[in-house]
Amino acid sequence: MKIDLHVHTFYSDGKYSPEVMVKYSLKVGLNGIAITDHDTSEAYRRVKEYPVIPGQEVTTQFGHVVILCNFPPDPPIKIEELVDYSKENNCIIFPSHPFDIFRAGIGEKVYNYKFDAIEVFNSKAPRSANEKALKISKELNMPGVANSDSHVKEALGSAYNELEISEFNVDEILEEIRKGKINPVGVGLTVKAKLKIVEWSILRKLKIAKNSRGVMYQM
Repeated sequence: MKIDLHVHTFYSDGKYSPEVMVKYSLKVGLNGIAITDHDTSEAYRRVKEYPVIPGQEVTTQFGHVVILCNFPPDPPIKIEELVDYSKENNCIIFPSHPFDIFRAGIGEKVYNYKFDAIEVFNSKAPRSANEKALKISKELNMPGVANSDSHVKEALGSAYNELEISEFNVDEILEEIRKGKINPVGVGLTVKAKLKIVEWSILRKLKIAKNSRGVMYQM
């Protein structure tokens, strides 16, 4: 089974609806995705009948951390409290693009907290950042995950995780990650996906410039 654990929709800074992202993921050969909008779980309520893991990319005081649960989480943003919340609710947490300094990675803080995994391949992160994350995952004997961090549908399929399970079950998927029974696969972005990412980034900046109340998330 192929699962992408880090995907955004228009409930935060993605371009498309939750329905579009889920359906397109299945079209490109994935078996499911985790919707991890920034600091909101609202999108999950629209696609809970699809193979979707509820989650968030939490903006902590040190940078971005993804939480995945078997319910739409409402986690705290302080990283110490986030770790406790995850354990208390049988969730999974991992730092996203931890060594991408331009996109709110938590950097060396990966050593300070008990995570369940680490994102070792992020389709939008620099190669050097991914390589460092992979090195740290081995050093800490921590499961690695690979994700597209899709903000546009065309980026789906650029990274995913292989799990040896026969059907989509959120509890089973989370447990397999926790046990390290996961194989991260980084494919990379196509030229088309890269162009769509740039196009969307420009459009978002133009929209935000027209709306002073808009919140600019780092893509």
